Amino acid sequence: MESLAKGMQAILEHKIFLRGDPCPQCGNTLLAPKMYPNSWTCSECGFKSVTSKTQEERLKDIQIQNRKDEVFNYLRNTSCFGSSKVFNYNFGNYRPIDEKEAKVRNKALSMSEQLAKGIKDDPMHIFLQGGTGRGKTHIAMSMMYEVLDKAKYSKSVRKKVGEEYQIVQVALAVTFVNWSRFMTLKQESIRDDDKASQFTLINTSLQTADIAIIDDLGKESNNDWYFQTFDELMEIREDQHIIITTNLEGEELIKRYGDRSMSRLRKHARGNFISFAGIKDHRMLKEGK
Repeated sequence: MESLAKGMQAILEHKIFLRGDPCPQCGNTLLAPKMYPNSWTCSECGFKSVTSKTQEERLKDIQIQNRKDEVFNYLRNTSCFGSSKVFNYNFGNYRPIDEKEAKVRNKALSMSEQLAKGIKDDPMHIFLQGGTGRGKTHIAMSMMYEVLDKAKYSKSVRKKVGEEYQIVQVALAVTFVNWSRFMTLKQESIRDDDKASQFTLINTSLQTADIAIIDDLGKESNNDWYFQTFDELMEIREDQHIIITTNLEGEELIKRYGDRSMSRLRKHARGNFISFAGIKDHRMLKEGK
């Protein structure tokens, strides 16, 4: 019976615990629960190797993961994607096929690092300009993910805790809006209550998010109502982070949206232009053309 009990104990330990180094006090093998791999304990003498630093690091990891979940839930619920696959774009699956694309990637990485450092009080307006199918949307989403990773998915804010104000970390709010789809949704919201609620949610996030991506600006219909919507948005986001992808160049943007909107965008856009000129249309390459 004793050998059976020991055998059952060994099986239990194998399923639940990790086996570590010898105990420094009695020489027995240290065990750690698989759920808490840094918490080593001796079952014979009770020695424990958990340190306050390890506990703090583990707590920090949990906090980062919680903020990450909060960030991505917000992104999913408040965005307007042209295609669901956009959500999966990142630098890891962006593979430059030539030197021009490599330069675009490197410049985007550099801007991402700059944006992450100034996430709280140094607004950036970033333009990705070039023809269709060049990878602008892929780079824009990649930049967003890179910024989130470098910023640990959070920003510092001054918040009242009890009777005192403290600096605390809160989850970043990021959103993605395909401008043409957004304008269509706005039009549909006039006669559809469900679409109206959806539009209100996305529009609010577009105005208030820490980082907003506006994708494919300029593809919407040529309509003063649409231009006014963009002008009103730029007035609100004048001093906030924004990433814009567009097929239009400088003069074309001014002609379409007016100098007032472009002036607000240029305010924090010095040097923040990424040109996709000379890069091949990836859609055409896939079709063998």
